[in-house]
Amino acid sequence: MRQHDLRGEDGSLLIVAILLMSVMLSIAVSSFAFVDGQQQRATEQRQRETALNLAEGVLYAQGFALARNWPGNLADGNAMPTACSSSSSVVTPCPDPRTLAAANSSSPASANFTNADASQDVTWTTRIRDNGGPLTDAFDVTQMNSTQTTGAVPCPGPCKWDANGDLKLWVQAQAIVRGRPRNLVALLKREEFAESFGANNAVTAGSFETTNSGNKAIIDVAGSQVVVRCPVGPGCTDYDTTKGQVQPAPVSIPETPRAMTSAQLERFKAAAQSANPSTYYTSCPTTYAGRVVFVDLPAAATTCTDSNSATYNSAAKPGILIVARGKLSMKSTFYGLVYMVNGPGDELDTSDTVLTVAANGQIIGGLAIDGLRGRLVAGQASGNLATIKFDPNAFNSLVSFGTAGLVQNTWRELPPVSGTA
Repeated sequence: MRQHDLRGEDGSLLIVAILLMSVMLSIAVSSFAFVDGQQQRATEQRQRETALNLAEGVLYAQGFALARNWPGNLADGNAMPTACSSSSSVVTPCPDPRTLAAANSSSPASANFTNADASQDVTWTTRIRDNGGPLTDAFDVTQMNSTQTTGAVPCPGPCKWDANGDLKLWVQAQAIVRGRPRNLVALLKREEFAESFGANNAVTAGSFETTNSGNKAIIDVAGSQVVVRCPVGPGCTDYDTTKGQVQPAPVSIPETPRAMTSAQLERFKAAAQSANPSTYYTSCPTTYAGRVVFVDLPAAATTCTDSNSATYNSAAKPGILIVARGKLSMKSTFYGLVYMVNGPGDELDTSDTVLTVAANGQIIGGLAIDGLRGRLVAGQASGNLATIKFDPNAFNSLVSFGTAGLVQNTWRELPPVSGTA
């Protein structure tokens, strides 16, 4: 290169350098903008995924709450909120806000959703609706508060209980995370749960007696057995052994376990409370008909006397009558199982009779009286009928309810419900 060129002051190299720097800066700014946009979209996608996961978690939490508190009658429907939400206090039929998103929990570390997106600016809502009327075949957000009529069963909107009695309910759950809404719905079905009843003994009691001297079977449990907790003999099994009044002869098993666990009792209590109409009573009822009748008396010394001479249930559809505490004298015909819980703290004195099947009364199925001092008195059924007759169907058809499970192919995503979480 010639020397005078090096001393030139025309500035062409500076112009080239500025142009190159401008191009490089433009590329850099574009790259930064692209990367920033990608990061923003990734953040939005992550927040939408968190909202979807939370909505699904809320939906199943609502299903768990329904399993424990199924709204099976109008009173339950009135008690069910129109919507459960993350901003509400803890309500029995609703999911517990403290256990879901960290943003709604007073103890964030114990929540199920604790990532950065779920730590603030989070809301959710659930709604329970029966699958009747306009919601029979699919859940329609625009119809979810409409009056429903299934057959002859009207249910003013919003219908928040199992008005058609098919053990199915729609659960709609919407979650909003950092302004990103996701809305889900599924049909949940209350699942039946087969239950056992003690050792399937037709009769279990602390002791028993018959009050008739007739030459007939008063306790006829052929195919099963009569079990007592005391030594067989006078004072324990008081009946005329020469007249075939108890068939087969009773056996003594002092360590016979209780007929039901506390968890079973809670399941049957919930089943009675959610029956339509409710068959859960805190005082002596006027009828003992029903698939599950649960009598929860306040005092162990209370005696319920049934003198209706009625027929409760049927051989094809037996029931179960549970008396949580207290005594019962029954004169009607009962198809099913009778269970006198007579539990610790409620057990009666030796001079008290827990269950009396009075003259012309009859139990067709089986019975259990728990406790060492749980005494049975069996009177005279009409004609040649046995007062207590074993029927295995009463044991085989014993069911309560377990979980509320998802009905296949009903889970789907809906458009967000405007203005709500």
